[in-house]
Amino acid sequence: MKIKSKQPKKQRKALYNYKNHQRSSLLRTRLAKFLQEEYGVKTLPLRVGDSVRIVKGEFKDFEGEVIEITKNLRAKIKEAAFEKSDGTEWNPSIHISNLIITKFKEEGKDMDRWRAHMIDRKSIFGFDWEEEVEAPKKDQKQKVKEEEE
Repeated sequence: MKIKSKQPKKQRKALYNYKNHQRSSLLRTRLAKFLQEEYGVKTLPLRVGDSVRIVKGEFKDFEGEVIEITKNLRAKIKEAAFEKSDGTEWNPSIHISNLIITKFKEEGKDMDRWRAHMIDRKSIFGFDWEEEVEAPKKDQKQKVKEEEE
């Protein structure tokens, strides 16, 4: 979904009021290089329970598990925490563009079936590039026209 307004107030409101199926396309996060090579996909939606590495900000190079994903495209990471003066821990929310997925949530031996279906659909390994039909080049178009005449 594209937000049409240039006003920040309206952009924030639209983002907050998105339905889950609209927001899921915005929750896409990069995969680590080794996962990109293994699955043939560069981005996938972030899920609670995934292990991520923080790329930017105060907690740069921290790795941890996603505890919660908020409505405004931010995630709370278990290992990235501040200690308050009363001794309790507080996890700040970090924007998902500053994260890289390093490990998927483990549900037994198998991967989440929705995520596995997404990888099958988007993977570059599953597509036969050799069988793709190419558009004729300009020289070939001229030859075809000459033959028709």
